[in-house]
Amino acid sequence: MKGKVIKIEAISKKFHNIFRFTRRTAEVKMKNGSRYKFVRHVFETGPAVSVLPYFYDKLKKDWYVVLIRQHRPAVDSLCLEAPGGLTKEGKKVKHEMARELLEESGINVTPSSIVIAGKQHHAPSFCDQVVHLGIVDLKIDSLKMLSHLRKQSHGLMSEKEFTEIVVVPLAKALTNPTLITYTLARYQVYDLARRLNYKIKYK
Repeated sequence: MKGKVIKIEAISKKFHNIFRFTRRTAEVKMKNGSRYKFVRHVFETGPAVSVLPYFYDKLKKDWYVVLIRQHRPAVDSLCLEAPGGLTKEGKKVKHEMARELLEESGINVTPSSIVIAGKQHHAPSFCDQVVHLGIVDLKIDSLKMLSHLRKQSHGLMSEKEFTEIVVVPLAKALTNPTLITYTLARYQVYDLARRLNYKIKYK
């Protein structure tokens, strides 16, 4: 099967100079040669980034991930996720990851220390957003080195963004099914475990 979008119509004005709703007409060609047209409504957001910080605690001898917690009105719930957000036009992906990480967690890293970990479509059934993913080893050897940031609130007040950091053992992030309910964040945690060749230590 092959498919392509043949027409895009705006059905709303842009809001916040970024978002808009469109009506897209697409055409698919099936293996038997049949062609069909169909219409879908799409929420356009533009690209985004998300970066997952991690470190190895030498005292506890285990890996940890650093997540942020914030209230998401869409689901009326506090959610754990990796720091991230929409990209600014013309900016490099790693620079945007470093910027979002600093804004949402207070953690300052150089863009060059971030490893690109692919990209994911956020919700392709109705949204055009592509999220560029990254990971960054914080190169610290103890959970205590983040204690000052854990006591603070983060986020941009200009965007009414309120976040706090949560440091979680990688094993807990992998095995607790109710801890991380955001699908993308769960994927990032599992992908990191794969990259680290991490084996869960069952008691």
